[in-house]
Amino acid sequence: MKTRTRLAFLLGLLLLAFVTGAWILHQLDKREADQIFVAQQQERARLLESLLQLEQDSLRNFARDYAEWDDMVNFVQTGDRTWAEINLESILPNFNMKAVWVYRTDGSQVYGVTRPAESRLQTPPFDFTAILPRLQQEEALDFFVQSPEGLLEVRATAVKPSELAAHSLPPRGWFVAARLWNEAQQESLGEVLAGAIVLRPPGAPVPAATGPFDIHIRRELPGLDGRPVAELHMHYSPTPLARLQQHNNEELLFIAVFGTAVIAITLAALSVWVVSPLRRIERSLEEKSAGPLGPLRRKPDEFGRLARLTEAFFAGRAALEREVEERLRAEVALRRSTQLRTRLARDLHDSVIQSIYAAGLGLETVRSQLRAEPDQAEKRLGAAVASLNQTIGEIRSFINGLEPESEPQPQFTLALRSLVETLQGLHPLHIELAISAPATSTFSVQEELHALQIARECVSNSLRHSNATRVVISLRLNGPQTVLSVTDDGKGFDPAAVTGRGSGLANMAARAREMGARLAIESAPGKGCCVTVYFKSAEGS
Repeated sequence: MKTRTRLAFLLGLLLLAFVTGAWILHQLDKREADQIFVAQQQERARLLESLLQLEQDSLRNFARDYAEWDDMVNFVQTGDRTWAEINLESILPNFNMKAVWVYRTDGSQVYGVTRPAESRLQTPPFDFTAILPRLQQEEALDFFVQSPEGLLEVRATAVKPSELAAHSLPPRGWFVAARLWNEAQQESLGEVLAGAIVLRPPGAPVPAATGPFDIHIRRELPGLDGRPVAELHMHYSPTPLARLQQHNNEELLFIAVFGTAVIAITLAALSVWVVSPLRRIERSLEEKSAGPLGPLRRKPDEFGRLARLTEAFFAGRAALEREVEERLRAEVALRRSTQLRTRLARDLHDSVIQSIYAAGLGLETVRSQLRAEPDQAEKRLGAAVASLNQTIGEIRSFINGLEPESEPQPQFTLALRSLVETLQGLHPLHIELAISAPATSTFSVQEELHALQIARECVSNSLRHSNATRVVISLRLNGPQTVLSVTDDGKGFDPAAVTGRGSGLANMAARAREMGARLAIESAPGKGCCVTVYFKSAEGS
């Protein structure tokens, strides 16, 4: 993985971690806000219930205080209106009462008063005689009822003396108090709850929320039969919670902007301070040149030092390449010189030395024939002189730096016949030639030279070591192969026993390798010797 890819991967991980952290933080804030919202909703519901209970308790207390009063017991019997105006009519505003009705035990009305006096509630908006049986059984009732003035909360209770002992006695009458749930009452309750209180018909749809944290609580207001006659709807919008949510959103936005800016700045800084220098160094290494490094080499940071080291590396590499090139040239020259010396030594051994040795043997024979066969001695002496003159010419070529292979060579058959005639003129050795013209046409100049030298080495070995009287030199085609063989009838030898003892056999093997041929030597003590060279053979290759 490239460094740029790793940096991009690292930035991606950082961005992912940042986004994940921001999302988790936002979820935690949202969870906290939801918990606060649920708590607020439960609190508002408890407050509403408590407030309604307080309203109901205040109505109950008012009705109980007046119903369990000895003067009220007397009023039920007397119906004194003066007393009623003083003690009932004047106190309605103080207790926020809309109307008060007083009944005898049989259900007949004793007195009724409303506020204001011209109100349409001089008679209650319900049939008192209908609720009398239930009232006689329970002695107190709480219910809501619709009226021409609006919704009324009603408390009906039994009139009894104030003594505790009299509470178990039958009622002396009935006291009914009613409170009007008008807009003023609703606003008063709303102020206490810091919300809006609205009365709606039963089953009315809940108004659509205007905010994510709007709290809407619905409370049924039961009538005489227990079924709701109206619904109280409370709407509360917690401003602190909305501000908290706004703060959370602003915090998330700030984190997102800040994180994006940090990632962008980090990306730009890495691009300028890391990626760009790495690209210059990479390009320099790809082009194998210090040119792409440019101004990076002058920077004092780590990449500047790395650029200077890279430049020094290229300079050292160029010097090393020059040194290696010089050494390679010297090595090639040395190898050529060694090869030339080896070839000269081999050619001197196979050509000059063999010719001198053959001439020496011929002169030995001439010395023994000078008196007995002067004519034959004269003939062999002339052949020896001719052989020595030819050898002198070859030595001059070597002294002048001219290899024998570089001069125009005679054809293989003619050169071989000349060699045979020279050797037969010096020694009493019978040499037979079996040369196939198609076989010689397959030779290159180098192959002709090597084949001629191998044949000369073989004949020389037959003269010096095997005491042979007959040598057969054969060149033929054997399928796709050209085969050269030199066979003598000498005393033979063990090829394994003489390996490494002289340079003649080694030279022949070296020449065969240079041609890509294979050299085979077959010999045994008393069996003669056969040296075979396989040219252009699949087996030899």
